[in-house]
Amino acid sequence: MARKSSIKQLDPRLREAVDTLIRDGRATLDEIIAHLAQLNGGQAPVSRSALGRYAQQATAQMERYREAQEVAKVWVDKFESEPNGDVARLLPEMLRSVAFQTLGALSEREEMAGAEEVMLLAKAMKDLASTDKLTTERILRIRQETAKVAAVEAVREAKAQGLSDEAAEVIRQKILGVV
Repeated sequence: MARKSSIKQLDPRLREAVDTLIRDGRATLDEIIAHLAQLNGGQAPVSRSALGRYAQQATAQMERYREAQEVAKVWVDKFESEPNGDVARLLPEMLRSVAFQTLGALSEREEMAGAEEVMLLAKAMKDLASTDKLTTERILRIRQETAKVAAVEAVREAKAQGLSDEAAEVIRQKILGVV
């Protein structure tokens, strides 16, 4: 098992300074080391190579996050334009997949998952279940409205063809599923 990064073991104040400088993307590794030394009383608490590895991982992670945001924006735009389309059904499945991948990643870490991480994951799973319920209810509502429209059209057409009101009512009830 790999050793924990010396950057991750830093005092939270120093680690936040490192994260901020990496996120800004304007400081070189040497400038970050100098800044850490200044904050730490003259001595840099980490090596340049450790900082380089950490910066590389952080940059890759930020890039994946940006890509995910761009993909999400495309999906959300598509979802807004077609709320009952394939994307509407696909998004909860994608989120469920991400939640299970996150669970897998949490189990592979050497440190225990924090209560906050577990709580957020549980909330995400609960929200997914709610989404499934709402989607099912929406589909049922759409089907019911479609059946009502079809029943009205069938009755109108049946009456136009000379069917009695009672026979037309039987047809309407059959279409709507009323026994």
